[in-house]
Amino acid sequence: MTKKPPIPINIGLDIVDISRFAGFDDRVQQLANHRLAKIFTKREIVYCFKFKEPSSHLAGIFAAKEATSKALGVKKFPFIEIEVRHGKDGEPQIWHNNKKLPVKVSISHTDTVAAAVALAYNENDEKMPRIGSR
Repeated sequence: MTKKPPIPINIGLDIVDISRFAGFDDRVQQLANHRLAKIFTKREIVYCFKFKEPSSHLAGIFAAKEATSKALGVKKFPFIEIEVRHGKDGEPQIWHNNKKLPVKVSISHTDTVAAAVALAYNENDEKMPRIGSR
């Protein structure tokens, strides 16, 4: 008997102007780390600064954190407590308190904006709650 796939329970979306993070580059990494530490985890900052242009990656991770918070509930999963990590193949993963969450995330960007969508799953195989009324 095959296991049923998890049931999607909610979705979150966020779009960010990359220009919000354009001032951060290798020359100001120390200052950036101090300011960015209020928004990102150390692991997220290190990941972004591996790239020549960290601003698009910072914006993408920011969008992923926002989208995830929206999908899971802002009160239960505040933005600052969510961490975006990357798997072996580079896929973004969502973590909270060192626990991987049942959330699928897609991050994309152009030259000017970054966007992310987060799809939260019910890992307890419960029925999806009804929305609205009949």
